[in-house]
Amino acid sequence: MNGEIEMITRSKQDWTQGSTVKVGFLTLEVVDCIPTPGDFRPDEYRLWNPANGKKYTFTPHHGLSAGWDV
Repeated sequence: MNGEIEMITRSKQDWTQGSTVKVGFLTLEVVDCIPTPGDFRPDEYRLWNPANGKKYTFTPHHGLSAGWDV
């Protein structure tokens, strides 16, 4: 990994910070990628909806949840 966060790479969407992605019927902006080492789950992505300001956490294969666990 060399100190870099590995983003979702096998997708037609760009999951880099600042890009816009579709999750279900929502269009959200990628705010950050949170690595989750040691728990055997994929990395989490912090997303937000610029239209209404709502925040979401997305974990590939586990789904979307409201809010950020800070």
